[in-house]
Amino acid sequence: MNFQNISALAEQLQLLGFENVGYSILKRICFKPDSFMLSQKMVKVKDQLSFHLYFEKEKKMETYVLKYYDAILQKEMSLSNAVVNEIDVSSLEKRMAEIDWKMAFDFETKKQWNVEDKASLEKEQKIESLIEELKTIETSEEGKSISTGLKLKFWAGIAYQELLGSISPLKNKTEISQRFYLFEGQAGISADEAYRFLQNRWLEKQMQAKRKQSDDSNGEENNSRDQRSSGNGSPLKKKRLSKTKIGKGNKAIQNSL
Repeated sequence: MNFQNISALAEQLQLLGFENVGYSILKRICFKPDSFMLSQKMVKVKDQLSFHLYFEKEKKMETYVLKYYDAILQKEMSLSNAVVNEIDVSSLEKRMAEIDWKMAFDFETKKQWNVEDKASLEKEQKIESLIEELKTIETSEEGKSISTGLKLKFWAGIAYQELLGSISPLKNKTEISQRFYLFEGQAGISADEAYRFLQNRWLEKQMQAKRKQSDDSNGEENNSRDQRSSGNGSPLKKKRLSKTKIGKGNKAIQNSL
């Protein structure tokens, strides 16, 4: 195994802002794949950052290189404090925060349990209650949006898809991503720089959305004004019509004389 190559990759990632990844690289390289992906997560203020680093084997040199990484910024979604279908959203969010969801979606761990021991089932009963409440609020459009936001907030990065499938319909509203390539002899974009870049793109996206909303609102207002003015014809048109009719009438009288 080329330990020098692994050390060089670990050092490169350290400079990019990804710490303590040498052993993770080692565990993948020992299988001698042609390529592999390594995932990392970071938290910036209230934002979640996910990085997927792509490595590829240089067959001539029998070494691995970092080709690029995908950076995904997931903004914290402001959830409504409303009551939806008699479910208090704020209370639901607090109770979901009390659950260790990574452990909840771990279906590999085995342990003995006794159906008579109700205390041992307390966690699962809480989860069942929360899932029922999520399904209850999903019967309305507002509730669907809130439910999706809660799932993305607490289940991001957890293998929930096996049991509950994808929750992607709202992803475009809360996520923004970019691929950053690395070239030989260049330092590359660091994780912090990638975060600032994605933050700027997010702000730009928000500004464009506000501008579009303003343009749509102005367009509707103009259409409404045009419809009101053209409903029965404007006073100016009526005056012009009256003058035209009078003019035709005078001509007819002159001709008859």
